[in-house]
Amino acid sequence: MARSRTSALSVAVALGCTAVAYNLSAAFVGSSPQLRGGPAVARGVGTDYLVRNGPKDADPPAVDTSKAAGATVDIEFKKRPFGIARYVPGAGGKGAVVRDVTQKSRYPGDPQGQAFVAGVQPDWVLKSVNGQDVSGVDFFVIMQMLDDEVMDPVTAMSLNLKASGVKTDLRNDGAERTQGEKFAITSDLDKVAVVDMPAKLVYQQM
Repeated sequence: MARSRTSALSVAVALGCTAVAYNLSAAFVGSSPQLRGGPAVARGVGTDYLVRNGPKDADPPAVDTSKAAGATVDIEFKKRPFGIARYVPGAGGKGAVVRDVTQKSRYPGDPQGQAFVAGVQPDWVLKSVNGQDVSGVDFFVIMQMLDDEVMDPVTAMSLNLKASGVKTDLRNDGAERTQGEKFAITSDLDKVAVVDMPAKLVYQQM
């Protein structure tokens, strides 16, 4: 009799675990995230860049990047990442200013050492990208254009999960959506074209 009750309990536990596993898999498996009326997209680097990379208490006040008038330096980056560890926005959220540069090149041709080898310095303003003046462009748009951020594995996994449909529904308009579309976080920045490599960037001193 005791053995029969034990068997029944085991079956009930097994069925419960199966149901939980099914529900968990449903949260991670579904249609690709969609922008309404558009193709599948991935969450871009520009979104929440400042949440991951600053600002810091020691950062100086924001500058008007359009007023940079110092010497310019042309640099051609051949691959990502460029070696700019952190940018900050200029006054009013426009433009991008170098704040931290990776201070070494680990080996010849190290992508993360490109900026260091080229002599890029903190407080330099990003003047143009492939000939386009970006000194007055929204900071997040510039970050999306560059698509240049070295993320730790946890951050990268988090963004990939959000892009693929983890349950984080910020839109609540009641419209029917496929599961991936409903739960994926998207942004207008996803529509910004990422520059191809090699890319020519011009920096200017204030």
